[in-house]
Amino acid sequence: MIYVVFMTVVVIIVSAVLFSHVPLDETMKAFSHSARDRSASPDTDIVLIYPSLFSRTEAPKFGGDLEGEVYKMTYVWKFDDYSHSYRAEIPAELLEYYRARPHDHTEYHRYALSDYDREIIRSFADAFLENGRRHRYTDDQIAMNIITFVYTLPYTIDFETTGFEEYPRYPIETLIEGGDCEDRAILIAALLYELGIESIIIQLDEHAAVGLKDNGNYTGQYYDVNGARYYYAEVSVEGSMIGVIPSHINPKLVALYPLIKKPYVSAEIQHQSAGRNADGNLYRLQGTVHNFGPGEGTNATVRVVTTMSGSSAAPQPDKLIQIGNMPEDSTAHINSLITVPGGSGVVDIYVEGDNFEPILVRGFYFNFR
Repeated sequence: MIYVVFMTVVVIIVSAVLFSHVPLDETMKAFSHSARDRSASPDTDIVLIYPSLFSRTEAPKFGGDLEGEVYKMTYVWKFDDYSHSYRAEIPAELLEYYRARPHDHTEYHRYALSDYDREIIRSFADAFLENGRRHRYTDDQIAMNIITFVYTLPYTIDFETTGFEEYPRYPIETLIEGGDCEDRAILIAALLYELGIESIIIQLDEHAAVGLKDNGNYTGQYYDVNGARYYYAEVSVEGSMIGVIPSHINPKLVALYPLIKKPYVSAEIQHQSAGRNADGNLYRLQGTVHNFGPGEGTNATVRVVTTMSGSSAAPQPDKLIQIGNMPEDSTAHINSLITVPGGSGVVDIYVEGDNFEPILVRGFYFNFR
């Protein structure tokens, strides 16, 4: 037994010396180093887990360079007494795409659930899941590992970096450039969403955070959303406990954003008189319908509703202009003729779909006697 203990100590010392001479590029390829695979030695109580080289150096926590058309990013952070690292390649065109998208709305879940960065976000999430399985982490620990990872991204001020007072970032922007509290909350929510860990984005007065759905392990400050409790999780103060709002944060609640993928659709459609036919008066409808996302708008349709005035007016069938499925950030062009019967009334034009709320685009009166 004494010999076993002696040899264990020798292995640890020798291994530590060897790790100190491992090239930095090689150690970046793994989250951690293990002297013995748990699955290979299920019957032994001696499992030696070595910290990665990053715990022994002053390696940068965040860095990246544009090489050709790809940002090559390196992330290093500590969680559960281990140093973790991850390398990612993010296409430059993806960053430019998101920089060009609107940043003027505050429905933060819309940034978190965008379609075009899903592959990149899923690759990050899969890495956290694989790392969690290796360390036998619970979902709670995986979530905290993600939050801890995001702590290490550079904290930036919107006005100093963009010239705008408020500039919520898409996850890709934060992964490359860093961000402030709402940007961190958006990124965390996006990663948790890919892992099936339910969360919300919490908007406080001049601050943002995330909420983790109650699983019986949390206490403290929570928010009720459709009968479920979501416990406060800080995104900008390292070492914060779930359910605790730091004392310097104004706890006044502004809004809660559940992670629901419901596209936001807008439209501009004009009408113009186009003569007559045997059935009545013609109008040409022209315009555009745009899906801002997040996600695809399914079975998008323009519905034209004609309501005749007068108690004896006969009901008119609705006219449907089919658009079909609309990918995120796509535009459909409308150019269609409608017939309005003789008499007077009003025409209302709606845009509707299977997974977004109907919107009234416009209405106009007619009077043909």
